[in-house]
Amino acid sequence: MLFQYWKDEYLTWDPSKYGGLDVIHVPSHMIWKPDIMVYNNANMNVEENELETNAVIHNDGRMMLFRSLITDITCNLDLTYFPFDQQVCYLMFASWSMDGSKVLLEASNRSDNLDLYIGNTEWTLTDFGFRRNLKYYACCLHAFPDLSYFLVLKRSPSYYIFSLVIPSGFITIVTIIGFFTPHSSTGENTEKVSLGVTALLSMAIIMMMVSDEMPATTEVIPLIGKYYIGLIFIIFLAAFTTTLTLSFQMRGNSGRLVDPITKRFFFITLAKNPYISWIFSVQLPPDIGESADNVELKQKEQTFVFAGEGDRVANKSCRQSNGYIVGGKGEDGENEMRNKKMIDVKLVGVENGAAILKKQDTSGEESSTPSVFPTHVLDQVRTCLQAIDDARITEHIKARIRFEWQQITRMIDRIIMILFIVATTIFATVMLNSQGEKIVLTDEVMNRVKH
Repeated sequence: MLFQYWKDEYLTWDPSKYGGLDVIHVPSHMIWKPDIMVYNNANMNVEENELETNAVIHNDGRMMLFRSLITDITCNLDLTYFPFDQQVCYLMFASWSMDGSKVLLEASNRSDNLDLYIGNTEWTLTDFGFRRNLKYYACCLHAFPDLSYFLVLKRSPSYYIFSLVIPSGFITIVTIIGFFTPHSSTGENTEKVSLGVTALLSMAIIMMMVSDEMPATTEVIPLIGKYYIGLIFIIFLAAFTTTLTLSFQMRGNSGRLVDPITKRFFFITLAKNPYISWIFSVQLPPDIGESADNVELKQKEQTFVFAGEGDRVANKSCRQSNGYIVGGKGEDGENEMRNKKMIDVKLVGVENGAAILKKQDTSGEESSTPSVFPTHVLDQVRTCLQAIDDARITEHIKARIRFEWQQITRMIDRIIMILFIVATTIFATVMLNSQGEKIVLTDEVMNRVKH
């Protein structure tokens, strides 16, 4: 609603001559009125957006015209802190054809009268002001006056927080939780890579939604744009570091030994430190810091030796060796177990280059007559058992190497997780608290906005 007041000395009368009539209402198109318009109007069809009203004429020539119009104005938006931004827009009223010698504009009320202001759910009016300007043009001698009304509008960020910021926060939290996931059943832990790629795709989709919501501008990058670019970069780093930890874990599957310096740093300096060990929560055996050679030596010390006392040698794989082993076939091709009984043997001693064994059947009764076996048979048995023990030790060492790399990978994951949480928290806090200072209308602000 635009209220216009002026005085027309040609429209006066004596109320006593017209029955005391001192005020009349006439259509505005029937009288002269100043051609005041909104200079920064973005819609050229002014007549279509204005409702024609009657003018109020007093007997002393005072004129009042209450114009009801809807207008779209141009406003330079500063989207640096979008969606927590504040905008300063103005409406400039001036005569299109009359200079200051014919029409002199003055504000009717020096106070900030907002009684007719209707609030908006997206924008909140935080400050209001006006000023009168005189502008000179090269064509004319006199200045053209104008009245400019300035509005400070603060955007309500609720819609953007619930539709854009919070979903991206949940996606980031899911990515962080991915660092807590244990190793997969296959031992390769590829699910984390899939999680990182899925998070990146989700952020890209939300970024497209953000670009649709933001006004097109090339001057600055909006705050929410920086926020999403930062989150995408953090999630990208998370996926990239996951591939690195995956490569560390694959070293264990290939049987590559852990470097002694690396092992000492992770398993002694970090895992056994009482102040930070709770962060990693890894279960380590007492000899985890020892080398593979020491572990192999301990395993060999605990390995079964054929020449030991009272140890049984009836191993299934050794039963099928050539020679005089019980249950096999002799050099003459005949079955030595003619009585069809399973017989175990026990070493008694060695005499004249031959092994003396006692036979024991499945009933547990020992034979009183020792059997003499050539020593080369004993060597074959020892070789067979040694191969079995070597295979068992090798498999144990491989499993231990895999376990060490898995624990190192787990500790690296925890370190990356902590860095990821700290970086994401600091970044989100800084971004979401960067709302800029409250704008107060001053002459400097008005001059900057208008020019």
